Amino acid sequence: MKTIRDPIHGDIRVTELELELVDTRSLQKLRRVKQLGTTHLAYPGANHTRFEHSIGAAHLAFLIAQNLKLNEQETNEVCVAALLHDIGHGPLSHSTEEVLEKYTGYKHEDYTQKLIKESELSDILREYGIDPNTIIKLIMGEDKTYRGRIITSEIDVDRMDYLVRDAHYTGVAYGVIDLERLIHTLEIKNNSLVVTERGLHAAEALLVARFLMGPTVYNHHVKRIADSMLLRAIDRAIEEKLIDPKELHTMDDIEFFSALRDSTGYVNDIVNRIDNRRLFKKALIKGYNELSERTQQKLLELKENWRTLQKIENELAESVKLNPGYVLIDIPRKPYFEEASALIAIDDRVVSLNEVSPLVSVLINAQQLQWTIGIYSPKEKVDHVKIIAEKFLSSV
Repeated sequence: MKTIRDPIHGDIRVTELELELVDTRSLQKLRRVKQLGTTHLAYPGANHTRFEHSIGAAHLAFLIAQNLKLNEQETNEVCVAALLHDIGHGPLSHSTEEVLEKYTGYKHEDYTQKLIKESELSDILREYGIDPNTIIKLIMGEDKTYRGRIITSEIDVDRMDYLVRDAHYTGVAYGVIDLERLIHTLEIKNNSLVVTERGLHAAEALLVARFLMGPTVYNHHVKRIADSMLLRAIDRAIEEKLIDPKELHTMDDIEFFSALRDSTGYVNDIVNRIDNRRLFKKALIKGYNELSERTQQKLLELKENWRTLQKIENELAESVKLNPGYVLIDIPRKPYFEEASALIAIDDRVVSLNEVSPLVSVLINAQQLQWTIGIYSPKEKVDHVKIIAEKFLSSV
């Protein structure tokens, strides 16, 4: 048994099994993968990694297992699943996930599954009497019992840790969640994991934190601009065979940026802009209330047809005498609060959180207002791009 000192949770105990897993290539790679991708360009402190998040999630899984009085085998399985849940992430975490999915059809969870099955992780797990397939089912959300819901559910150890951790490292005051209260009000009911009525306000606090962290951190305009630039640079790097999309998930942040920095032309210019924080600027931002429902739907459809979207971007760029890739259209997916469906035990009933919390109902409606689309360009062309961007949106 070892002890790791964590700035969020204090002393974290690590078993021999967990230590062996931590010392594998798959886990150690996460030391070099930023948890929040390009968010450090907006919040300089946001340089924490998937590594410490994974250890924190495993620690919370242990606390929940202790509270629920799970046996040793179950405790080991949920802790291992929490520890390994992010090993499939590519460079900069979610910032490159869209590219991975676009070119390979796989999400980071799919690569996580592959690593658990095909790497040294499988041998270590079997040595300790754990079936790798059991861990995969927990991580992939295929285990619908209380054990699976500790790892993958509306209120799981993943979001419990990242909300508090991300708030800490960005320095914002919105990730305040009473984790101790929330954990101690979890119980097993009908083979599922539910929050008792005593934990209702703690569950609400988690949802409020998610609501506030969205526009403040996860969708901060600087991050959105940097991510948009980065995604186009990766597209070009793949076209120029600088990066193999099938290998992208194996890269850490250092390897990824090294490959981009070794490039020329557009890719090199974009990575230099990101390195030196010479980002594109907002030419136009339109919010939920400024766009008709029809326009919103058309834009969301356009997002799924990325080749058409790039063609439109390049046509807009050409119309203001910019090279392809220097006008970017950023269309995020609409926000959705999974946490609103968290199970709450009220008397003899088990209901969804949104059924018993007026606050949650308000937040669900309010979250729509957080949805905005952005059109970005170099600073010197912002005024020209704004004019053509307005014309583009009026024609959608």
